[in-house]
Amino acid sequence: MFEHVGLANLPAYYAAVQRVLRPGGLFLNHGITHDKEGWDRTIATEFINRYAFPDGELDCVSNILLGMERAGFEIHDAEGLRPHYARTLRHWVQRLEAHRDEALREVDEVTFRIWRFYMVACALEFESGGTGIYQILASKRDGGKWPVPLTRRDLYHA
Repeated sequence: MFEHVGLANLPAYYAAVQRVLRPGGLFLNHGITHDKEGWDRTIATEFINRYAFPDGELDCVSNILLGMERAGFEIHDAEGLRPHYARTLRHWVQRLEAHRDEALREVDEVTFRIWRFYMVACALEFESGGTGIYQILASKRDGGKWPVPLTRRDLYHA
């Protein structure tokens, strides 16, 4: 959800997470990233900020990781889910269209069309690689203790 925090607010966000975690506590930071640094004002970003996610901003994953490290977190894993999320968006659009009448009982036609357009455009952006989505697993440092299994395979070992 870090894309909803705002780039200038990320240090305060990380500090708040640091305050509530115990030493060795895990932090799964899941959010959307961009293939470029920062959040430039374009027609696309203006549309997103006006109609879908006010004040949302994206940055590249390396800057997100760096910010987490600067806040004192130890990074354990970063998993890219871009192709999965493109597929998820396509499914959401199909389901929205399949339940159009139900949706229009909740929102007006303009809102319905905006969200359908937004999700289709996002699916294309994820498919093209301009936008990514990452799950970053980190922890509050605890004197060198390692709070997770040594490998992902160890997570699934019976």
